Amino acid sequence: MKPRPWYRVWPEYAALVFGIGWVPFLSRGAVLRLSRFMGNMGFRFSKRLRKDSQENLDLVFGDQLSPAEKDLLLRRCYQHFALLVLDIIWFTRHPHARMEKWIRWDESTGILFESEAQILLTAHYGNWETVGQAYAALGQPIMSVAAPLKNAKVDEVFIRLRQKTGQVIIPQQGAARKLMQGLRKRKKLAVLLDQNTRPRDGGVFVEFFGKQVPVSSAPAALAVKTNAPVITVLCVPDDQGVYTVTVHDTLRADPRAENPVEELTGRMTRSMEKVIRETPEYWCWMYRRWRLVPNHESLENYPSYARHIHEGDLGRKPPKSEA
Repeated sequence: MKPRPWYRVWPEYAALVFGIGWVPFLSRGAVLRLSRFMGNMGFRFSKRLRKDSQENLDLVFGDQLSPAEKDLLLRRCYQHFALLVLDIIWFTRHPHARMEKWIRWDESTGILFESEAQILLTAHYGNWETVGQAYAALGQPIMSVAAPLKNAKVDEVFIRLRQKTGQVIIPQQGAARKLMQGLRKRKKLAVLLDQNTRPRDGGVFVEFFGKQVPVSSAPAALAVKTNAPVITVLCVPDDQGVYTVTVHDTLRADPRAENPVEELTGRMTRSMEKVIRETPEYWCWMYRRWRLVPNHESLENYPSYARHIHEGDLGRKPPKSEA
């Protein structure tokens, strides 16, 4: 991953520090209004992201939704994403009191408070950031793996914010050993499954909305080795800004499967697909989820940003061309 150029690092960092200085002091109503404004502006002016979003929607829903319905869905998606970013900052002020008031735990979440190792599965859906902070605020031992942001200065700040209530953020590089140790101590591990993970980094191709995508096999491998259940956990807001946390699935590895890791990875992906299909406005449609395509697949069936995998994605250097 290429780092941010210097002329973007400091403006982004300054904007974040400025936001930290005043966003936590807003009322809940003001945060909601600001998130809707920011979401509307993002929907209107982010041409590249909007194009990617629309192509993703076309791939998944085709003609099932009208252009007007797709625009409304994307506008709400942008608004929810803006609220997520603001809430990472807003909940840093009086975090325990605010989380107690504005985050509700559905009765289905009782399993999350059992004293056993668990892998908590989520995606770029609803507020995947705040749910980890809120869970830690309740005194639960939770670890999360964080891929570094392109802006290292901003990344440092976000890690501090994420860990404010006791959540432990583990760098992606060399995380496997620490995660295994944590699970063996009956800690919880939160993972995002809907990220492009190249084969060289442990990604395996599975079907997602009828198309092949690379998915990290690490969470399933940990579940197989530790016999920890995989629990689909989601956190979505209502119109008043109150979040509700729910559990949708509890999955376990099938030791009878020919390849238990790939089989479980497929079921985990289908679990998230079902949720996204039912309430799509909460998913981050601007993410280039179908960017990497197996070489035997035709690119015509994928969004325009897609490309075939190459030697570098497999961990092998391409052969040098002869002079």
